[in-house]
Amino acid sequence: MRRMADTSNEPRYQIGMAARMLDCHPQTLRLYEREGLIEPHRSETGFRLYCEADIQLLKRIQSLTQDLGVNLAGVHVILNLLEQVSRLTEEVDCLKRQIDEGPKALGPALEVRRSRRVRIQIQGPESEDANGK
Repeated sequence: MRRMADTSNEPRYQIGMAARMLDCHPQTLRLYEREGLIEPHRSETGFRLYCEADIQLLKRIQSLTQDLGVNLAGVHVILNLLEQVSRLTEEVDCLKRQIDEGPKALGPALEVRRSRRVRIQIQGPESEDANGK
C-alpha cells in the first residue's frame, strides 16, 4: 500500500489564488501578514506562497473576524492560546504514557525490588547476658 506524501506544508498558491480561495482581497492577506498572524513562504523572486496549512489558518482567522467579530489583536491572542493548549495537551499525553509505561519499563527490576525483604536484628546488652556471654 502506497502512502501519499503530506503536502499540507508545501507552498503552492500565490497570493491572488489564495485570496480567491478565501473569497477576500489580496490586501487582506498582506494585512494579516503585517499583523503577524501568518507568515507565508517566499519564492526565490519574493512572491508570497501559501500552503494548505496556511489556507486553513487563514480560514480560521476569517471565521474569528467575520463570524465572531474578533479584532485582529484578539485573533492574535486566541491563536497563541490555541497553540499553547495544543502544546500542553501533547505534553500531558506524553506524561500519561510515561506514567502508564513506567512500571512496565522497569519490568523484572521492579519485581526484584518488591520481593526483597530486609531483616534487621538488633542485639543489645540484654541479649548477650541472656545467652550467657
